[in-house]
Amino acid sequence: MAKAEANANNFSLAAVAVAAWSGVLLIAFFANRGEDVGRLGQLIGNLGGGPLVGAGAIESVAGVVTAVAIAAAWFGIGNLIVSRSLGSEVAEKNSYLLDVLLSLAVGAAVWSLVCFLLGLAGLYSRPVAVGAMVLGLLPAAFGFLKFRNAGKGRSESQPTGVFDKLLFLLAVVPILLSLIASLAPPTAKDTLLYHFSVPKAFIAQGSSAFIEGNIASYLALGTEMHVVWAMLLGGPVGDRAAEAAGGAVVWLFFPLLLAAVFGLAREGGISRRWSLIAVLMVATVPTAYHVAAIAYIDLALAFYVLLAVFALTRWWRSLESRWLILVAIFLGAALASKLTTLFVIAAFALVVMMRARSEADRAGKVAGLGLAALVLAGVIASPWYLRTWAETGSPIFPFYMSIWPGEAAGWDVDRSNLFQAMNAQYGGYVKTPLDYLAAPWNVSVTAQPELATHFDGVLGVAFLLGLPFLAWALWKLEIPAEAKIGSAVAAVMFLFWLFSSQQLRYLLPIVPLLAIGIAAAFERLGESIDGLKQIGQLSFAAAAIAGLLTGTAWFLQKAPLREVLGGESKAEYLSRNLDYYPYYRWLNTESDAGHRVWLINMRRDTYNLERPYFSDYLFEDWTLRRLVWETRSTEELKARTAAMNVQYVLARHDFLFDYDRSPIVDDTKPRAENEAKLKMARELLLDPARTVKADGRFSLVKVF
Repeated sequence: MAKAEANANNFSLAAVAVAAWSGVLLIAFFANRGEDVGRLGQLIGNLGGGPLVGAGAIESVAGVVTAVAIAAAWFGIGNLIVSRSLGSEVAEKNSYLLDVLLSLAVGAAVWSLVCFLLGLAGLYSRPVAVGAMVLGLLPAAFGFLKFRNAGKGRSESQPTGVFDKLLFLLAVVPILLSLIASLAPPTAKDTLLYHFSVPKAFIAQGSSAFIEGNIASYLALGTEMHVVWAMLLGGPVGDRAAEAAGGAVVWLFFPLLLAAVFGLAREGGISRRWSLIAVLMVATVPTAYHVAAIAYIDLALAFYVLLAVFALTRWWRSLESRWLILVAIFLGAALASKLTTLFVIAAFALVVMMRARSEADRAGKVAGLGLAALVLAGVIASPWYLRTWAETGSPIFPFYMSIWPGEAAGWDVDRSNLFQAMNAQYGGYVKTPLDYLAAPWNVSVTAQPELATHFDGVLGVAFLLGLPFLAWALWKLEIPAEAKIGSAVAAVMFLFWLFSSQQLRYLLPIVPLLAIGIAAAFERLGESIDGLKQIGQLSFAAAAIAGLLTGTAWFLQKAPLREVLGGESKAEYLSRNLDYYPYYRWLNTESDAGHRVWLINMRRDTYNLERPYFSDYLFEDWTLRRLVWETRSTEELKARTAAMNVQYVLARHDFLFDYDRSPIVDDTKPRAENEAKLKMARELLLDPARTVKADGRFSLVKVF
């Protein structure tokens, strides 16, 4: 009787705590979603407006087929390496799903490096791309046969219930929506700035030589190498097929990441249902949908980090050095995609040292091997950084030039410092200790897309719902090593994020780790507290639906379905989603092919422009500001502009002439002098005698 009463009390307290916390989070979340979820009824109308299907659908299908073929090539090479590095006796201990994912990830890392080397050799051409595809598909055929036979006795046979099927279907929705969006023409700023524009330029010049004026070509571009390959293979079908292939191949990392979350959760002993909940928590993060839909690389980074954690946990259990090879490959691939992987490597170093301390008799050897794997990761990624170092004098160019100087046309230490200051504004221009403490709440509840001060993204409330219980379980209970190590790595990475650039998508690599940890925690707590399991599952499903509604609203805002299915033209789609595209369209069709245009504050979108151009990187009014302050009259300013060998100037001017916001204004100068400089700029950019096309935000003028 006493035990029954205790269980009833536990149920009552747990039910109230979880239900109340979930309700508070959801109410607060929806209170901040007026611009997307609050407009769902209106946004649904964006799907109409014309025919749904047309001939253009063929190019979208070609893009998907190309991406799938590239994934098969990843698997072919990756399977050869994994089977030899781990050995068949170790591989058989993994689930069938994880074996496939390990092969895909290793293959993606290898092909990225191969594409890099081909670029150095000036071999970006369609015949080379097709030859590489053949080389990847041949071992893939044998690998698939082997896996088919080996997987017959290793697949799960547990039946799934109605709730499990519902969880699965909810997770599928953002996957499908992001796939559709990824096939549409790119409109996101960084995609136009470099994720697509740099591969397009690489293909045009046949090599990975640095692109004049595009500082992003000095970055590590490991994931973009797959875009180069996809565009080369999709090109024969048409330009839209090349774009669709590029978007689809980067999108692939989203479903692969979700499959890895499920596989790693199951390996850690988590039940099927809680593993599906972990998947759903990641799948319905609105920013995860957004990143997958616009060909950003953060989910590729998350995929590599998650599998690196898996390999690290296997090493933690067995101390077999062969697992460290995979740690090095995955961290190397991540570092070849983004410099922020250094934070991940720091977290791994702490885990390695903790493991070494537990082996008193061979601590030095354990630590040495673990740290050597991290050094090897740096070696794997080093070709990108050595390339940049040789060209600029700094391996981390264009970052931190005040610490490690570098040099390249169009960039300097002042702009590098401004770039650091710009990144520091994410999460708020000025941060107090209270802001740091409130960051988990703010990033989950009040975050907004397209607003730097609000983290430029939306995480959703599922993780804030589960974090208190994860902390409780880590303190009080024994949970799987995968969840413990993943939570430790996530905590270290979060601290680095908190005190650096608080851009929400930079948090995506820790999201799968926390999802697995939270699922493990709730499952263990549910074993001792009656009712917690059922209430937790319903609460996470509700939180996931809230995130799914947000992502769906973002999909409807862009409304890419008709364009992807061919019912809408590319020009119509871009005109709806890029307010400046009609100006590009005029230049592409009405101006002479050799005429050069100066772009000012046009998001440095050179991807959609088919004319020669000049544009400052990132700080796109840099040259304008310099010329305005170096000249004494409008006539002199116009003469200096003509001397730049440009025939047109296309500028976004709506804030350029606003005294309180204009970058032209120098706060150290008198107001009268600043007003005079603004007047000069206005007479250049809004000259009625030379205006070709203008509206309240943009102006296109012809240079005499």
